[in-house]
Amino acid sequence: MASLLVLNIGSSSIKYALFELESLERMDHGKINCQPSQSEDVLKDLIHKFPAPDMVAHRIVHGGDQFRAATLLNDDILNRLEIYSPFAPLHQPHNLNGARIIQKLLSDVPQYGCFDTAFHAGHDELHSAFAIPKDLRDMGLRRYGFHGLSYDWISRQINVKRAVISHLGSGASLCAVLDGKSIDTTMGLTALDGLPMSTRTGSIDAGFILYLTQHLHYTPEQIEHILYNESGLKGLSGITGDVKTLQESDDPRAKLALDYFAFKTAQHVAMMAVSLGGLDALVFTGGVGENSEWMRNAILNQLKFLPPFDVMVIPTNEEKMIAIQVKEVVGNA
Repeated sequence: MASLLVLNIGSSSIKYALFELESLERMDHGKINCQPSQSEDVLKDLIHKFPAPDMVAHRIVHGGDQFRAATLLNDDILNRLEIYSPFAPLHQPHNLNGARIIQKLLSDVPQYGCFDTAFHAGHDELHSAFAIPKDLRDMGLRRYGFHGLSYDWISRQINVKRAVISHLGSGASLCAVLDGKSIDTTMGLTALDGLPMSTRTGSIDAGFILYLTQHLHYTPEQIEHILYNESGLKGLSGITGDVKTLQESDDPRAKLALDYFAFKTAQHVAMMAVSLGGLDALVFTGGVGENSEWMRNAILNQLKFLPPFDVMVIPTNEEKMIAIQVKEVVGNA
């Protein structure tokens, strides 16, 4: 029986799952908190624990418009994927570094990449373009969208014509799904756009960036740190980006952060409903979407003006979705 080791390597943890490929039975799984400098040692320990996987598959956040399905990785493809690292600095470098480490440790084992952008790859230009000059659009500067592995999983669990899926966690976005296919989403070129998040800004006036650079003389590195690490719920509350902690706080700044998140999420749900031409179901998933009844209700209370729609809470399973995508590609080879 062929085995598949699935890896989701981030900036602060490595999630893993071992599957029997034919049945997709999960034989083991876990999460190891670690810093990027520890990744190689952690992966060596995992290979010691699972010494002979037949295949390894990685979550890779950004595949641009080239990679639209599970893809067999090699040096050339890894180098091509490096160009997207500036668009996903919290994820892409760590995803690719993990693949290179496994390449060194298990040189004869095929590795596959599965991409968070792939589920959105069929968007038309109306939903993917920025209103910028053509020469810049021709460079691939467009809206891509993320959380696609989660959305692909959820879309296969429901039978709804017009659904908005809300992946709400430390990173947060929405996806408009029509007959099982993504037609619009809230994230864009990077994982900064759309909803406010745990420590990321969400959508923000581009003039704010110009002001920081031209008048306050912030460096690009300082601005990147603010946008990705010091904003969102953490920036609004001045306390933390953790929803559970904020819900337990009596600090009025915590209430502002939570109310803001709920308000902006509801606004974006309505925007996705416009793309769909209506709304049949709103699906919550992700750590916050699945576990915070308070947040779900706060969002739903602001959508009461819409015609009735179904509300679902469905746990996501990105690791199994990766296994499914690899099986689909291997089975068709």
